[in-house]
Amino acid sequence: MRGLPEAPAAIGTRPAANSLSSREREVMALVVDGVDNRGIGERLGISPRTVEVHKSRLMSKLGARNLAELIRIARPRVKDARPLTLPGERP
Repeated sequence: MRGLPEAPAAIGTRPAANSLSSREREVMALVVDGVDNRGIGERLGISPRTVEVHKSRLMSKLGARNLAELIRIARPRVKDARPLTLPGERP
């Protein structure tokens, strides 16, 4: 029918899934590692609200409806990622 959006492509094959910014990829890796918004903000030098914005964009681009689904979708993409460390922290 005219006017209805197309059915979404399979997750992981969407063009948007390949167009994540470097900051979105950093946030995604930390989300998968279980770091909360405040911790992500501290590690990346951004506010927790900015972290929320990045997570929202990630969810939209990857087609996730909630945080659990975002983690499930993101985990295979960052399986080899190491968490970032603050100066003076040990990796």
